[in-house]
Amino acid sequence: MTDLRELLDPIAGNPAPPTPDVVSSDVRRGRAALRRRRGLSAAAGLGLAAAVAVGVVVVPGLGGQPDPAGVVAGPASQGSPEANPGVDLVPWAQDAAAAKPIAPALVPDGWTVAGSEYALVISAPGVTTSVDDFRGKLVAGLSRDSTLSDRSEQVTVDGEAGTVSQEGDTTILLYPLADARQMSIQAPTALHWDTATLVRFAEALTVGADAPSSVG
Repeated sequence: MTDLRELLDPIAGNPAPPTPDVVSSDVRRGRAALRRRRGLSAAAGLGLAAAVAVGVVVVPGLGGQPDPAGVVAGPASQGSPEANPGVDLVPWAQDAAAAKPIAPALVPDGWTVAGSEYALVISAPGVTTSVDDFRGKLVAGLSRDSTLSDRSEQVTVDGEAGTVSQEGDTTILLYPLADARQMSIQAPTALHWDTATLVRFAEALTVGADAPSSVG
């Protein structure tokens, strides 16, 4: 069997040895190709590094400090007048058959509305003491004589100048009505109301002309 090499050798002929010029040309071409490959690799590395750097700049909030523009302030932090740290005020509709001389339009959520001969009395859930027992209750009534605390705070209720003071576990709001009668509201600290909420409650009251004044 004839070897394939024996068939191809006569066709190829005897190769001539390379001359020095041919060797030098091959070496130059090889070095030039190597430099081109190195240059392309370096350029690709710089491009990747630039892309990563740009990504860090245009995508905020990925690690590090949070983006301040993405922080949204709540109503309380914005000083909203409707912010209430304690029991919420909710609307209350008075039953015409049980009309009261002093009637509220807003009451503490979940509290029970009652009344004595001289005052509007609102009790916390679960409180069943006599309506004449004002302890721990929200009470609003007309007062003939009230002594202001030395540490009272000035407030405005329906355009009239009033005061808020603290006596033990009770906050007391005193203010005159448009007809010069003086209102007194006693709010227990259990409500956790701020002054603005107490004034909202007071401004929503309706005081009838026949409402009697309490003594003391």
